[in-house]
Amino acid sequence: MTWFFLALVAPFLWGIVNIADKYLVSKYSEKEKERSSGGLVLFSSLIGIFIAILIWAFSSDVSNIPTLDKLLLMFTGVLTIVWIILYLFTLETEDISTVVPWFLTVPIFGYVLGYIFLGETLSGQQIIGSFVTLFGVFLISSDFSEEGKKFKWKPAIYMIIACFLVAISGILFKYVTVENNFWISSFWEYVGLGVSGMIIFLFIPKYRREFMHMNRAGGKKIFIVNVASELMTISGNLLTNFALLLAPVSMVFLVGSFQPAIVLFLTILCTSFLPHIAKENMDKYAIFPKIVAVGIMIIGSIILFM
Repeated sequence: MTWFFLALVAPFLWGIVNIADKYLVSKYSEKEKERSSGGLVLFSSLIGIFIAILIWAFSSDVSNIPTLDKLLLMFTGVLTIVWIILYLFTLETEDISTVVPWFLTVPIFGYVLGYIFLGETLSGQQIIGSFVTLFGVFLISSDFSEEGKKFKWKPAIYMIIACFLVAISGILFKYVTVENNFWISSFWEYVGLGVSGMIIFLFIPKYRREFMHMNRAGGKKIFIVNVASELMTISGNLLTNFALLLAPVSMVFLVGSFQPAIVLFLTILCTSFLPHIAKENMDKYAIFPKIVAVGIMIIGSIILFM
């Protein structure tokens, strides 16, 4: 069960990062001036260059894999940028406790893709657990406020695509790394991430302007928050990728099912004591369904591991 404990650290780190992302998007994203979350996208991607250099310094044989494997791993870095963009777009308009639970669909996609490409299978009980988890995700994405019940389709579509891309990245990483060194694979993944960021910076003026605006507006504070959150994100990613080599893709992803509960708890704490960092709608019609939904998702995870 070493893989379980490795994978379990990731949702705690990512939960803190989710809070930091919401804070940065809310404070430094000025949509009325056509500035959104492009600055955060570039921070997330350009730091890949630093990580790649760090890995290269301690693993000099990073080029010792086939060219096709290098391209596939770099492609996972590109997919990472795309899902981050979709995630941040959604975070601009939705409560963080509504956005994060969508990542629990990643194990479902991981199961389907793992079955098709890696020959991994789940038992009937694990499939039931997956459907229970999906029901919880659907519940938390519904609006139960006094204005009326409705399902938010736009953020749902963004997050479904984002989660599908996360699953593809995991499958590709495991497919290539089974035959290669973990750190070599991580190097090429972060090369793809960093190169994607450089291309965005050079050829997408809007994102470049947002990146420069965010740096001017936030100064040292935004740099420190971004670096800290990116290091936690990367630590979680590396732990998850390593766990992927030790267990089925879908099972590793399912360990992250505690992340929504962690995020909901953190946002409630922030609302009470640090509202300038993150706020949660505490209306009973909004918060109670979320608590129930998170509980359902945890039950689904328990079924999966029974």
